[in-house]
This record gives sequence, structure tokens and C-alpha cells, in this order.
Amino acid sequence: RLAEDRFYNRYPCIILTAKGQPDVATRLFLKRLKTALNIPILGLVDSDPYGMKILSVYMSGSKNMSYDSANLTTPDIKWLGVRPSDLDK
Repeated sequence: RLAEDRFYNRYPCIILTAKGQPDVATRLFLKRLKTALNIPILGLVDSDPYGMKILSVYMSGSKNMSYDSANLTTPDIKWLGVRPSDLDK
């Protein structure tokens, strides 16, 4: 939705989506963006177990690709979004 609304015209940024679980190409591209441009990386994911899994794959990698996690992870990615603790009970 951010790309459709052209959020990047108002706030200079790069919007990247993996449309679900992040694939190797997306993870490698994100790592290279961070390394080459030295910009902050923010992850906007759902506040549910699936969103946390997606964020953890970007941060720490996956079991299947653990041998190449140094090239595929962005450990300093920051979670952008609503946390369960932000909601009134």
C-alpha cells in the first residue's frame, strides 16, 4: 500500500517487499543496500507470529540457508509497527 500511495515521494526511502517469507534474492539485496548505502533498515511486519518469523529471517537467517547467513542477514534491522504492548487491554 505504501508504494501504491507513492509514500516515497513524500519521504525519501526505498520500499522493498518480499510478499511473504523473504527469498534469498530479497535478503541479499537488502543486505547489499545496507552495506553500500549505510542506511537504516526498518521492517514493517504484522504483529503476529508470522510477522515475527519474517522479521527474524531478515535478522538472523533461516535454518535452510544457515551456511550463508553472513551474506543474507541484516542483524540491525529495526521493527517498525504496532506491538501488542502498544494496545490497550
